[in-house]
Amino acid sequence: MFLTSKNYYELANKDVFVNWLKNIKDKSPAVTNMYSLDWENNPSTLLYILEKTDRFLNIGFDIWFHKNEIVGCSGMYISEFSMDFVLAGVRTYINPKYRHLSLNKDYFWVKQKEWAVTNNIKAIGLTFNDYNKNIIEIFKRNRLGEKNDRLSNRKPYNLFFNGITEVKFPVTIQYTKQWIIYEKLDQSFTFDWQTIKY
Repeated sequence: MFLTSKNYYELANKDVFVNWLKNIKDKSPAVTNMYSLDWENNPSTLLYILEKTDRFLNIGFDIWFHKNEIVGCSGMYISEFSMDFVLAGVRTYINPKYRHLSLNKDYFWVKQKEWAVTNNIKAIGLTFNDYNKNIIEIFKRNRLGEKNDRLSNRKPYNLFFNGITEVKFPVTIQYTKQWIIYEKLDQSFTFDWQTIKY
């Protein structure tokens, strides 16, 4: 499967993406922040962030397509706590019929990591809420029957190729309790996570 991406801010017709968001039927907790009829007055929604803030403006928010069909979206931005750290996979959503295809690993995060490396960012991370923080364990564990840990199958362009670091306590990101894992792109990267401990 071949995907292409387009930055939200460069879409010729943003209504196509807005309609895609409107038609998400998934009932997962993350979906509540993707779209609202009253998005212009709801700062937690994706459209509010895209249209009324500059969070994604400098790097971008990607809409991913298979041919002309939107299959997902994902953004990244330089963190407010360190100019050396980018948060990737932000507001990621993948159409359920494509979730089995490792689109994050093979497309979304590859592009995001490439941007971070090109722009001399020292670390790149993912955040999780309480309801989905168990996903962190999936990144860390071995697959059944595999001799090597799952990270050993990654290529240099894949996220977490250089290892995975987990902050062992929740932190505050965008006024929200989050759990974080990250990859050091520069081994000199340090940050006192206690300063943003939740």
